[in-house]
Amino acid sequence: MARGMTLEDMAVLSTPFGVSNAHALARAGISRRRLDQLVRRNELVRLRPGWFATIDANAWVVAAVKLGGHLSGLHRLKLLHKDIWLPAQAQMHLHVNTTLPVDPAAPHRLVRTHTHPRYNRTVLQHGVVPPVAALRHGLNDVSMPETVAVVDSLLRHATLRPGNRARPHLDLHVSTVDVIAELRRTPRGRAVLALVDAQAESGLESIARVLLALAGHQVEAQVLLDNRQRIDLVIDGVLAIELNGGTHRDAERFRRDHEKDLAVERAGYVSARYTYHQILYQWPEVYRDILSRLARA
Repeated sequence: MARGMTLEDMAVLSTPFGVSNAHALARAGISRRRLDQLVRRNELVRLRPGWFATIDANAWVVAAVKLGGHLSGLHRLKLLHKDIWLPAQAQMHLHVNTTLPVDPAAPHRLVRTHTHPRYNRTVLQHGVVPPVAALRHGLNDVSMPETVAVVDSLLRHATLRPGNRARPHLDLHVSTVDVIAELRRTPRGRAVLALVDAQAESGLESIARVLLALAGHQVEAQVLLDNRQRIDLVIDGVLAIELNGGTHRDAERFRRDHEKDLAVERAGYVSARYTYHQILYQWPEVYRDILSRLARA
């Protein structure tokens, strides 16, 4: 426990992301005098007037509040679960009040700001917007395959129950119902919805699947073999693609991969295997290889 902090302080300050506004802390029973004491002892950090963070608070939320806003977009969605796909090129999104301008020192080419939907300070009390608003703000950030990867991962970890509309600041999860309803609002969202597959097991699989589907191929995901193993993707009924997400394969992993490749070939497929780097950064070369294998199949 931090020096000088009571158990009551710790319980109140154990917010989901380590950030709270003074209004929420006052309602929880921490006085302004107590806040000042904790700041003087370096047990709390004053991010801006009326906003405080614990020493180990989430860095993205801290940065958003310091800039004068509340975290939104794909970075906010990533906070829902460690396996939510976050594209490397995603921008930081801030939700701001019209009366509270973003810090003029902010690198604006890397930060996008939003003033809608309008929320009161209770909804925004932990420095983040509700998940559905974050999805709305971040939906156009990246390419269609990467956007589908985000939504696939969201749906994979979504709850079945709709969010708490009466107390949206308590939504630490997002529901399938709310994600689908949000996507149906816009042409972009409906295009994403037509391509999603909540059974996808990784963002890499989602990206490869969508790239191939958009190129006109028939793509089946997680195809079951007789030995109960699953093929990541089967293209046009003949080419079995396995995707290696990691950068390092030890001897045991290499052996398992080789055995699976043999099982794939025994099942009558042509096999191919590609890495994370190849799918994300060398797609033209990968696609030429896929076309070549399909032509020989």
